[in-house]
Amino acid sequence: MTDQAGARSFAPPPLPTFEAMIDTIAKPIPAFVVLVAGAAATVAVAVALHGSASSHPEPTQAERAAAAPLVAPLPSPGESTRSQIDRFTAALAAAPRDPSAYDNLAFAELQMAREDGDPTWYTKADALLHRARAIDPENYTALAGLGSLAASRHQFAHALALGRRALALDSGSSYALGVMVDAQVELGRYADARRSLEQMLNARPDLSSYSRASYFLELHGDIAGARRALEQAIASGAPARENTAWAYLWLGNLEFGQGRYSAADRQYRMAARAQPGFVHAVAAEAKLAAARGRDARAIRLYRAATARLPLPAYVIALGDVEAAAGRTAAAHRTYGLVRAEEALYAANGVNVDVELALFETDHGGDPQRALALAQAAARVQHSVVVEDALGWTLYRAGHPRTALAAADRALRLGTRDSGFLYHRGVIEASLHMRVAARRDLARALAINPHFSVLYEPHARALLAQVSR
Repeated sequence: MTDQAGARSFAPPPLPTFEAMIDTIAKPIPAFVVLVAGAAATVAVAVALHGSASSHPEPTQAERAAAAPLVAPLPSPGESTRSQIDRFTAALAAAPRDPSAYDNLAFAELQMAREDGDPTWYTKADALLHRARAIDPENYTALAGLGSLAASRHQFAHALALGRRALALDSGSSYALGVMVDAQVELGRYADARRSLEQMLNARPDLSSYSRASYFLELHGDIAGARRALEQAIASGAPARENTAWAYLWLGNLEFGQGRYSAADRQYRMAARAQPGFVHAVAAEAKLAAARGRDARAIRLYRAATARLPLPAYVIALGDVEAAAGRTAAAHRTYGLVRAEEALYAANGVNVDVELALFETDHGGDPQRALALAQAAARVQHSVVVEDALGWTLYRAGHPRTALAAADRALRLGTRDSGFLYHRGVIEASLHMRVAARRDLARALAINPHFSVLYEPHARALLAQVSR
């Protein structure tokens, strides 16, 4: 377990640019020092998009959905997103009163955000979509686009409202339904999400709808159904190879989460084959290496992935493997970079309360601050993911009985998640509930024996303790 550090008070310097972060992480680790020294003074608390206590971060439903093709424009065959942005920028300059020109450029910029992880694209796309609606208030594509952007920023209540407004303008819009499904799932409105998802599947049974169905089924513990849905997503085809690569990646993640490492490996290789150079497949290979105890290989692969795409999730995973391998100083420097990155996400409108709470709880932050952030999120979002974060932060802040109630709510759907079960098992053990703790810890390790490079050793030791 990490030591808990007290909160500090200081005036933050200007944030490093995203490009500077990429340049820094691409260099040998000792070169981190200059940036991270500044990063440590940038924010008092940290955030980690897609983070989880399992140390194997997975995408949220909103991020899964972002990879699925929902709206035009699609790039021409062989055209890069950067080239697409240049083309649409020129088209907008030639027709500044055409709302579709703003839509086209905004969606290309949102695609770019997915490719390079730079949250400043969100801010640019936001302005373009608002301009499109100012010209044409009935522009449902721009309205749904703003909903999708709100979901990417983890502003799920706002995303749901925008998705509903877009659907009112175009009752057949699968795109608007997708926005609604994403928001309803993240808000914990699962009955509503099921109805919206059924409507979406009826309107458009494709990669977008099947991938959402898979996540919904996975949350409800139906792993076989989730697997079938992703297989249907792949079979349905996609306009771009990257979309298919994402579907293979999700299928690999599903298998990994159930401890099926060889099956996960096959899917990750399919993802790399579907989209040569697919950086997420490199990170997935690193995750497998870490699970198999090949720390040096995992570190090498994570460094290669983060040099190209320094998503906080991958930087956190790199730091966790470094910590597990005994490279404490390197891990400390890596975590410092995460703090600077997440401040940049927050500066571009991304709500990072849940991710920040979990990162700080697991990496030496102030437990009271982490709890306040988790509680703020839980006032709006009632998803099992938020309940798990709330339970864990309550426990680490010294409130085990209240934590247990939240941990129970986190497992109310029957989700087969080793991280959730580990959290509840630890809480139960602290309350001397030996039988319950033994059940949950044993199940966590049975589902995914190497669910966390940080917490697997503790899970095994605690299970042995409560089994005596």
